[in-house]
Amino acid sequence: MSRQFEISQILAEAMASEHTSYKSTKKFLSQLHTSGKYVIQGPGENAGIVDLGKGWALAMRIESHNHPSFIKPYHGAATGVGGILRDIFTMGARPIALLDILCFGSDKNARRLLGEAVHGIADYGNCVGVPIVGGDLYFDSTYNQNCLVNVAAFGLVRKGKIIYGNALTLGNDLIYAGARTGRDGVGGAQMASENLDVQNESAVQEADAFLEKLLLEACCELADTKWIEGMQDMGAAGLLCSTAEVILRGRKKTKKNLGGRVYLNRVPTKARNISPVEMLLSESQERMLIVGHREHRAKILNVFRKWDLEAHVIGTVTSDGKYTIVYDTPREKNVVLPMEFSEIFPDAREDWDLTRWKAQRTKHEKATRRAIQEIWRQYDWMVGIRTLKGPNKPGRYAVLDVPEIGKQIIIAWSSDEGLSDRSPTLGIEHAFDTCLNRLRSLGATPLGITNCLNFGHPKDSMGAFSETVNALTKCCENTKIPVVSGNVSLYNAYKAHSIKPTPVLVMAGVKQF
Repeated sequence: MSRQFEISQILAEAMASEHTSYKSTKKFLSQLHTSGKYVIQGPGENAGIVDLGKGWALAMRIESHNHPSFIKPYHGAATGVGGILRDIFTMGARPIALLDILCFGSDKNARRLLGEAVHGIADYGNCVGVPIVGGDLYFDSTYNQNCLVNVAAFGLVRKGKIIYGNALTLGNDLIYAGARTGRDGVGGAQMASENLDVQNESAVQEADAFLEKLLLEACCELADTKWIEGMQDMGAAGLLCSTAEVILRGRKKTKKNLGGRVYLNRVPTKARNISPVEMLLSESQERMLIVGHREHRAKILNVFRKWDLEAHVIGTVTSDGKYTIVYDTPREKNVVLPMEFSEIFPDAREDWDLTRWKAQRTKHEKATRRAIQEIWRQYDWMVGIRTLKGPNKPGRYAVLDVPEIGKQIIIAWSSDEGLSDRSPTLGIEHAFDTCLNRLRSLGATPLGITNCLNFGHPKDSMGAFSETVNALTKCCENTKIPVVSGNVSLYNAYKAHSIKPTPVLVMAGVKQF
């Protein structure tokens, strides 16, 4: 087997991991109700965007960082916050709020993990300066070996300043910005697509919240210019996925045979002798890919230098329909792949045997108000002065002030209270109704939903997953409230034990004041 073929196989496998490709769930997710009166951008981008009126919009997204938070709870949870924030400001939106929904086990180790995870969330959110305005905490033995750390983020953006994650123009620059690439996080996407039987600490990323703050400010400054065509967070599968993704979106939008050329010798690294595969798959945090107009290259680079950040032109958009990796070794120079390599999943398991699914009932123990208050004391929920109602008062909702348009944003959230373990339909209906009733009781107009669907191994949980999506689709269609973004987390399992189904819904609304 040639070295080039070996590398190509490794990269294709990384893109085909469940966490990156959603190969087992996309056929179910495609049925979701995702359009509506207020939808500017639905699923398929870094975040969903809904119209607030008067020229402003709200970006919203929820993500999970479950496996990393169990292996290295401080950094796993902290980088979960960093990742979801980048999903927001990648769209050109300034983050204004965070939520965290945490599910941990009932043993002593779980309480230790929770303490470290909360510490990581607090340190990261407080340093970046984005308030954590609410969330939930659940304890149950089902999470003893597989905790859940779900974080949602929201941001404000002018409708005319929205940035999309695409490369549309031949010859435009692919610009790397932010932290250097290391070996931390290599294989993170693949780890999230496997049972948590083997704990790989090297697959967990390291967090640097101050660098994230600088990156946020630089990207928001660029979003106010006409110098860039797109932005993409380097998340799952790192540089490989981000560069391939912006080009694939460009191919779909332009119907042109676009490709990309990436020069690995231009990628800044923080370790010696990093291999091409490690460089491409590293999930080192606080990194962003910018698609810049070539004629504005100097201006773009100067913005990052202004914020004391590294930025390098590491590639270009081509017209050959190929993904070319250029690296400098004595014997080998290039790996050339068809752009379609990232959309082909020869081992896709889209048809798990749903008849094997059997509900596994476990006792649901909700945390006391006292325990939750202990956590809230570590979070700064007032920074930014928009929080009108945060965790200082009971209730699974937050109220944010938007004086720019004389309105308030109401955010409501709910898990399923353990109902999905007995009936996935009842569970998601309960979560949906809880959110909707709260918004209506406060006089808010519902705009959209973001969701995080946490399930066990597909062989145990695809039946429950399918039923959950079907029920959510009906709820959305009946009320005309769309799903605009979300996340699926499968393989939340340790050895033979899968967690119980744990869907999380977050619904945003707006009201005049």
